[in-house]
Amino acid sequence: MTSQETARVAVVGAGGIGAAAHLPAVQSLGDEAQLVAIVDLDADRRAEAGNRFGCTDLYSGIEEMLAAKRPDVVALATPPHLHEAMAIEVMRAGAWAYCEKPLTGSLASADRIIAAERDTGRWCVSVSQFRYAGGSQQAYAALRNRRWGRPLIGVAHTNWYRGPEYWDIPWRGKFRTEFGGATTTQAYHAIDLLVWLMGGDWATVSGVADTLARPIEVEDTSAAVVRFQSGAIASLLSTVLSSRQETHLQVTTERATLGLDTLYLPQQDEWSVRQLDGEGVTRIVDDWPEPEPPLEVNAHRAQLRGILAAWREGRRPDVTAADARSTLELLTALYKSSATERSVARGEIAQGDPFYDALDAAGPSRKQAIVHV
Repeated sequence: MTSQETARVAVVGAGGIGAAAHLPAVQSLGDEAQLVAIVDLDADRRAEAGNRFGCTDLYSGIEEMLAAKRPDVVALATPPHLHEAMAIEVMRAGAWAYCEKPLTGSLASADRIIAAERDTGRWCVSVSQFRYAGGSQQAYAALRNRRWGRPLIGVAHTNWYRGPEYWDIPWRGKFRTEFGGATTTQAYHAIDLLVWLMGGDWATVSGVADTLARPIEVEDTSAAVVRFQSGAIASLLSTVLSSRQETHLQVTTERATLGLDTLYLPQQDEWSVRQLDGEGVTRIVDDWPEPEPPLEVNAHRAQLRGILAAWREGRRPDVTAADARSTLELLTALYKSSATERSVARGEIAQGDPFYDALDAAGPSRKQAIVHV
């Protein structure tokens, strides 16, 4: 591969996030990417996407598309229960997969995807757009370089609102097709971003997940405390019941507090760093971050550009299935902690544990207590 080689990219799923993020991202990358196919079961939806994004190669199934087009990278913007089979099929066909979150619904499934990466020599990258949004990469670099000392305390609070009608789409809100609720679907990116900023070395989780008000099987609220191997601690709150919608993230280090107040996607000007001066007065750090160009299209574009660079250079990309598994394991530990009413350690959920085979193995029993509104 050469640095100038154009990647042939296909998008599976032309509605929702596919139309809102993945297709615009591919289209915006110019000579770096060529949109070679759109796949969607719905004929009207794929025709509309084809017209909008200038693609005439439209397919109802992924198998036919892979055989006909032989893409280099395939973006999977499909419901979660389809991810594993499609990602493995894509890699076996010789392409890299760029898969929406959650990557899959169990650690067993994640391990099968990792095994397919190893067997095929291809990669499955999990969407993690908060890591690529405005300011996030600079925050990560500053924390890793210990600019303000060691991270000590983390906060990731996702306070969103989703009315009952949100779950009218058949696959939403069900264990079989969505795997989890507010924690996994809405708060995933904030949790993933926080754990990444804190260094990724989480050790234990103690939490509770419940369905308090929505007519769904999966949880609409969860809260947890995470302990890191470094000794740092973090609090997580995830809900779709809040009338005050916001995503709040905070990392307190030895010498400063870094904060982010956003909603659905961080922007550079939504980050702040505060320090106490010699007189005990809180001051804004105004030499951070360095100015960045505004996000072009969306953060999916920034991540996809990084994937294509790794593809051209023949190296491992960021946020592969193993990286996504770490976040998935933390979420699974939270659900297990809620079910068992005890702290769950990293690494304890292994083959033979029901939570190894299901993100929220306690779900089917919890759904009996759902409050219908």
